[in-house]
Amino acid sequence: SKGFKNPSWLVMSVVGRFTIIRHFVVLLKRSVSRQEQPGNKTSVFADISISDVIKSLNQDGFHLRLKLPQPVLDRIVDFSLSTVCYGNQDSELGFLYRDKEKIEQKYGYTFFMAEYYNTSLLCQEIQNLSCDSQLLEIASRYLKAKPVFTGSRLWWNFVVSDDHPYDSSQTITFFHYDLDDYACVRFFFYLTDVDSRSGPHVCVRSSHMNKSLLHLLMPMKRRSDTKIQTFYGTDNIVTITGNKGFGFAEDTFCYHKATRPLDQDRLMLQIQFATKDYGLHNDLKDNSCLKHITEYGQVPLWVSLALLQGSYGK
Repeated sequence: SKGFKNPSWLVMSVVGRFTIIRHFVVLLKRSVSRQEQPGNKTSVFADISISDVIKSLNQDGFHLRLKLPQPVLDRIVDFSLSTVCYGNQDSELGFLYRDKEKIEQKYGYTFFMAEYYNTSLLCQEIQNLSCDSQLLEIASRYLKAKPVFTGSRLWWNFVVSDDHPYDSSQTITFFHYDLDDYACVRFFFYLTDVDSRSGPHVCVRSSHMNKSLLHLLMPMKRRSDTKIQTFYGTDNIVTITGNKGFGFAEDTFCYHKATRPLDQDRLMLQIQFATKDYGLHNDLKDNSCLKHITEYGQVPLWVSLALLQGSYGK
């Protein structure tokens, strides 16, 4: 369906698997000055060594030492707790996080994850991160082209009882790589504490530059744990843990996966930059399509917001 919406994305998703082609396309884009940075000239990141970030991204495919300032973290978490998220990415299954268990019990749902929509429009802090000067500079140097903000993503991965079969396709708990552009970098931030039992993200070191030809030729980008361990070795499989506010950068061509939360729900923010926006990798949704589940049933989102604002005003 993405190919029908944007044929240029379809071409990229086929030929962009090959490093020589990705490098050639990026080389053509270098005619655009990297000094022409969009957005503001301020940053919430005071102590980033951009050269260290670029070195890690080039060598490993990821960099692990970013940190959201506490006030920024607090405001994004507050936003997530007061904003409707959508169970299993279904635009008709909206709920507030505090109501998740009640909604599941009343209506018989099992939510493996929940996505927020329109986050860069609704949350000022996320909008600020999309034009943060330090993130833009990292993206510019790594992509070797003028970076384009292609979207944000904010989502929960939930602890699910063993009474329910776990749907790994909902939470992408299998190794894969992404082709969102010929060159693309993401910034991730944990908004909850994440240890080995809280759904940590996993990356495969140097897999952005080192894939077998067979893996590249196969139409599916999904790989089993066994195949990844056999080709890259267990020492190169890096499980990323950290306290809330911890962040990291990642080349999307790197093999990666989520893991199943066992003890605590995980909330995560993603900010993505590429050299071109295909309009397919964002969280933008028409509000008229969004519905909120309440104790009285489903209601259009605009009705729900009016009711919530009324209750807050009392």
